[in-house]
Amino acid sequence: MMGMSRMRPGRARVYLLALGAYLLFSLILTWPLAAHGAQAIPGDSFDGWQNFWNLWWVKIALLDHHASPYFTPLLYHPTGVSLWFQTLNIFNGLTSLPIQLAGGLFWAYNSVVLFSFVLAGFGAYLLALDVLRRVGVSRGPVLHGAAWQAGAVFTFSPFHFAHLLGHMQVFSLEFIPFFVLYFLRAMDATTSSRRHSSALMAGLFLILAALCDWYFALYLGLFALLYLLWLGVRKQVHGPQIGAFFLIFGLALLVTAPLWGPMVQESLRYDFMKPPPGQIVQLSGDPMGFLLPSGQHSLWGPWAARLRAPLSASPSENTLYVGLVAGLLALVGWAYRRKQLGFWALAAGVFALFALGPRLHLYGRLTAIPLPYALLLKLPFVEIARTVARYDVLVMLAVGILAGAGLETLATRASTPGRQWALAAGLILLVLVDFSPIPYPLSPPDTPEFYRALARDPRQGAVMNLPMDWDRPGYLLYQTVHGKPLTAAYITRTDPRTLPGRVPVISRFRHLAPDINYVEDLAAMAPTLFQFMDIQWVVLDRYKMPPGPTRETTEALARAIFGDQPPVYQDDRLTVYETSRPAQPQPFVEIGWDFGPLQPGPRRAVRDHAFFILHTPQPGTYLLTLIPDAENHAAWQVEDEKGRVLMRGDARAQTVSLSLTRPTTRLILQALEPGLTIHRITLARKRP
Repeated sequence: MMGMSRMRPGRARVYLLALGAYLLFSLILTWPLAAHGAQAIPGDSFDGWQNFWNLWWVKIALLDHHASPYFTPLLYHPTGVSLWFQTLNIFNGLTSLPIQLAGGLFWAYNSVVLFSFVLAGFGAYLLALDVLRRVGVSRGPVLHGAAWQAGAVFTFSPFHFAHLLGHMQVFSLEFIPFFVLYFLRAMDATTSSRRHSSALMAGLFLILAALCDWYFALYLGLFALLYLLWLGVRKQVHGPQIGAFFLIFGLALLVTAPLWGPMVQESLRYDFMKPPPGQIVQLSGDPMGFLLPSGQHSLWGPWAARLRAPLSASPSENTLYVGLVAGLLALVGWAYRRKQLGFWALAAGVFALFALGPRLHLYGRLTAIPLPYALLLKLPFVEIARTVARYDVLVMLAVGILAGAGLETLATRASTPGRQWALAAGLILLVLVDFSPIPYPLSPPDTPEFYRALARDPRQGAVMNLPMDWDRPGYLLYQTVHGKPLTAAYITRTDPRTLPGRVPVISRFRHLAPDINYVEDLAAMAPTLFQFMDIQWVVLDRYKMPPGPTRETTEALARAIFGDQPPVYQDDRLTVYETSRPAQPQPFVEIGWDFGPLQPGPRRAVRDHAFFILHTPQPGTYLLTLIPDAENHAAWQVEDEKGRVLMRGDARAQTVSLSLTRPTTRLILQALEPGLTIHRITLARKRP
């Protein structure tokens, strides 16, 4: 990375000492992870299991299926689902593969944790060395202490620990400082050979950062533009620097094109990857988030958590704490080296402003005050990066550089080298104490024994985990044990093209309410849908549905379907049924993903048009009935795929007799006037 084989022995020893110190404090500050690395992952038993599954799936896709990991047939069976917008962080899946094969998933996951903390600190340390040398700090122990402090502020920040709760793609921030290091070298190089070599290294680290999280590519692109703007204002931008900029980002775009190309295509065809209205504002930072300590702190965490309660979003997203000691050191560093380090103060301010999102929050209260990020949202694809508070990662990098300069400023004023070292060490320890989350929460697996038995069952078929009104990451954990396909699953962006919310019976469990294609007799229809969805096992997990409406509705639906059928497995947590094949398959309607969201009634709106599919078990004559909502007065018509009109209507229900010869028939519902809403669509075999 730094050509350590060509370094002087003394410098190599210093670097190894810095790496060792980051490793030591990573083990200390994530304790007791080191004692449970084979049985648990750090976090809160939520998103961590999704990333745990990601590592497992990359192995299964590459070694077992010999296929791309960006599509999986194991989730949303039988159609499968695209993972282009999944937080797959493919770099981690690939590099941890040998560890997964040798030691298992837990060691693989936790190796990613340690790698990210150690390398992020070391990268920021190297960046700080470079920056501080450029501004005139003399070589010596204090310089290395200041640089190590900068790395500690970055890698041991509350932001990093907050996302360690489960966001592997975010806590894998180790390549950010390496990109910044080589980008700045490319911009400041005095010879073309150095500029080109630095630009190539910056491009490499930009690619690696993007392979961990696409958010990072956006952030680093904005950082690079900010630096060019800074140079432009100072009239220091020249042709070679522009050329290096395009070399860096052109290389990254070219190499990652096979990944971002399909994402762009999907985002142009569909909008499910875009956050719903208001979510970006909700996931924005609050100015108080930078000032209030982390709720994870070893000593005053509970007190801080109460203070942080009014802030929007979850603690993992609103933890932006700069640190009392680190913040004061950063102010000292900026005050004494204002001219030399002005860009880092600007970067900290700009990215802190971006982290606040498009509208200002004031201690949990959303104001009408617009912020500059609202302008960025007008750029193509930027709104897909919904969690705006994560811009704090570059705030902490800039604060780390300034804090390192502040430590050097104070330490060099001590009278003797011994006192300088003591002061530097004391300030470093104060920062670590201010950030300390010991003991860090761990998530041991809660996998029921049934799933281990299921893994030994040679039969094919999918598992439908209940409840499924929203997707629990624990089901992904269990799949890494049993290996069977899942009917529904937790993915980063819910894809409306998946089936569970669009077919009868299954959608009742999904919505906990009837949809516009509902059927009256669940028990008669369920075998047909179980066969259609290739569902072999239905698992009710009482630990996932505490007493209340979710449990009551889910269990009532299960009773309506299975009646007195005995479960194949039951304990105080699980009840498991095996499905049966239909004696007489029934016709049903699958509604398209372009209908509006389900509303009480039930009813769904149709803006311009929406498709639906008629599933018929055998050729024959069927009656299709379409019932508009009682308040609907818009005209409409139904066409087949050749554009032939099959039925027309307005406010009244309409029924048409259709002779259907194929197993599936796709029809288009056209809204001829605005305001069309549909109450029900049914399909029945016409009796002789």
